[in-house]
Amino acid sequence: MPLRWTNSPGRYGALATLLHWTVFLLVLNPYVAAVLMTSIGRNEQVLGLTQGNLYNWHKSIGLSALAVVLVRYTWRKATALPDWAPGLAPWERTLAHAVERVLYGCLFLTAVTGFVFVMAGGYGVAFLGLWPLPNPIGEHRLLAWISQLTHAATAYALVGALALHLALVLKHQWVDRDGLLDRMLPFSRR
Repeated sequence: MPLRWTNSPGRYGALATLLHWTVFLLVLNPYVAAVLMTSIGRNEQVLGLTQGNLYNWHKSIGLSALAVVLVRYTWRKATALPDWAPGLAPWERTLAHAVERVLYGCLFLTAVTGFVFVMAGGYGVAFLGLWPLPNPIGEHRLLAWISQLTHAATAYALVGALALHLALVLKHQWVDRDGLLDRMLPFSRR
């Protein structure tokens, strides 16, 4: 079967699948970095990285995730989606639609508020440790504080939405056994 880049009525295309799993990896990575960077002291190292390295990695990958999320959202709006999976109950369709909206909102807000926080807080970003990004905001303590709180709140909301998304998929994969996950797996031919 040839590789299909666009969605078909029964499954997501290669580009949607690639963007989905890329966003997943780019979101997972800053969470791991956040746990590590807040768990070690300023002069400690983990995996050969200092707290400062981890903070910068967290910021760089977060900005990369934002770029991919914007591409994914644009592709999502510009192309036809597959039909609803036949095994989804009406309440599951409603839940999936609501969770999708929360996920996109949180993905966008978490990255943007993180960027505003570090810029308004005067911390800055050296993208991938190589390129210092300009600060279009300037230091502003109140804006930094509000952005920091919003960044944390949306990060927790994102985890909750991801948990609901995963629970629905795993229910269909392991309980209902209807192959729902195959619609988004890159090499599935089911």
